[in-house]
Amino acid sequence: MNEAAWYAVYTRSRHEKQVAEYLERQRLETFLPLRRTWSSRQDRRVTIEIPALPGYLFVRTVLYPETRALIKRSTGVLRLVESVGRPAVIPDTQVVSLRTMLAYAFNAEGHPFLKVGDRVRVVRGPMVGAEGYLVRVADSKHRLVIAVEYVNQALSVDIDAHYVELAD
Repeated sequence: MNEAAWYAVYTRSRHEKQVAEYLERQRLETFLPLRRTWSSRQDRRVTIEIPALPGYLFVRTVLYPETRALIKRSTGVLRLVESVGRPAVIPDTQVVSLRTMLAYAFNAEGHPFLKVGDRVRVVRGPMVGAEGYLVRVADSKHRLVIAVEYVNQALSVDIDAHYVELAD
């Protein structure tokens, strides 16, 4: 536990930059993923940077109790992201991948995190409006199952990953 690791910090809405600045003043290494986008002003279009993962930033540290208290002391911090009751270590490869993507892509945008078992709705293509359960997640194709409840029957079909979104 004496090796620095990345941890995700969950912040109040629109407090990501303030929390990052506070943690940097406390000499903690932070990473606030920002994406570039267009902002339409009345007289011109300008490029602005907004949080790529709204409500989250990352801090790399050895998480001693004093350090954890220091992180939570910021007025914009709600909590550290946890897994099984302990702060979740974010793999270095995921942080590096985020940095790389955001450094080179102008059009990066949020995408729903879909996982096997999620109820999804088709929003594009010939099957618009159909709802079902995601049973397989692949690089570009998902496997969608349309189940007919009460008769215990179902059909499945491959569908483009960009055609589905999480259903309510």
